[in-house]
Amino acid sequence: MDHTSLASQADSAAHAFGSAMERLVSVVPGATGRSCPQGTLLALTRSQIPALNVVMSTLKTPDAEEIADLAAVAAAEAGLGGFPWSIRLRGGPDEAITRKAGEYGLTGRSEQPFMVLPLQDAPTLPPKTGRVRVRALSGDEYNDFAEVLAAGFGAPAVIISSLYTPAVLDAQGITAYVAEADGVDVAAGLGVVVEGHLGVINVATTPQHRKRGHARVMVERILRDGRASGAHTAYLHATAETVGLFESLGFRTAETWTSLTGT
Repeated sequence: MDHTSLASQADSAAHAFGSAMERLVSVVPGATGRSCPQGTLLALTRSQIPALNVVMSTLKTPDAEEIADLAAVAAAEAGLGGFPWSIRLRGGPDEAITRKAGEYGLTGRSEQPFMVLPLQDAPTLPPKTGRVRVRALSGDEYNDFAEVLAAGFGAPAVIISSLYTPAVLDAQGITAYVAEADGVDVAAGLGVVVEGHLGVINVATTPQHRKRGHARVMVERILRDGRASGAHTAYLHATAETVGLFESLGFRTAETWTSLTGT
């Protein structure tokens, strides 16, 4: 994939990510959202996860006025609801957005690689057998999913279960997965298919089972299922610790996204 096609993949994947956020808002109980003409989105799930209460631009050059307008809405709703929120951008904020974020106490800043993978380039190995088994979950298994994901992220399970409810896990295009090794659930993650794109989201391994390849086996299953469902491109936000894993699966870093959060 050359630089031009990588940039094009990033543009379409970023738009699909915005649509995936809108899809999530449409099925999470009590969630609300709004979209603006210049590619700015408001998605409030009212969870205790700042990235899921977000003002976000899907364009490389965000519209500062739209960001400011939606930030005012997010701040008001967060003040009433008692949940954290964030501003998320492709690239970094300009001076106007930085200033506006600071007015709301969003002075924390973190960056994440945004990675893409054309699914025709994904590994085509058959499903692995042996000690690791990956299963797709139904909505009535939402507590199992919450327990594994919460352990992986070091968060209370109730935060996960209140967000990823049975209705969410049974929603069209959203699939939760758990990897099991020797009868123990060791990793969890989500695949979200919207507009021909597969979002690989919230991949986490429980602390005592890390660095054993369990997450890799699970992501391979998510990619296979996404491709079988008709998705042509996968995308994800990685961390410095997980970039190597995703590169080994064929993902390439297309750009860096920035989150502005409270400290």
